Amino acid sequence: MEGLSSALRQFFEKQELLRIAYADRGEPRVVPVWFVTVGDSYYIGTGAKSAKWKAMQREPSVGWVVDAGKNGKYKGVSMYGTAEQVSDQKLRARLYREFGKKYFGRADHPKHIEIWGEVDDPGSVFIHLKMKDGFWWDY
Repeated sequence: MEGLSSALRQFFEKQELLRIAYADRGEPRVVPVWFVTVGDSYYIGTGAKSAKWKAMQREPSVGWVVDAGKNGKYKGVSMYGTAEQVSDQKLRARLYREFGKKYFGRADHPKHIEIWGEVDDPGSVFIHLKMKDGFWWDY
């Protein structure tokens, strides 16, 4: 996806929720999730036993939207691609820290640890939303 300015990229990175769409046994589902960006990539996290992760393992095709605005001034990005588990330990550690900083101010915050466990907790999965295509709007 070309043309996303650095100002729009920074705007999207500051948003709290990404809406992820996936197929759950043939039925569409859309749920809001926390997300972080690293470079041009979007990442979400969830429990290793969560229904959404199990569904994405069966059918990895996903779509997602990050949008915001009010009073007729809206910005958004809509993308589709595949969901892939992050297995690289260095990237997992970075994502763990990024989620901690974004949502709790720091990775050692007690609530962050309560939700995600420790940095290498097998009960948590970080998912790379590997983009195939998408578009953005700003009006």
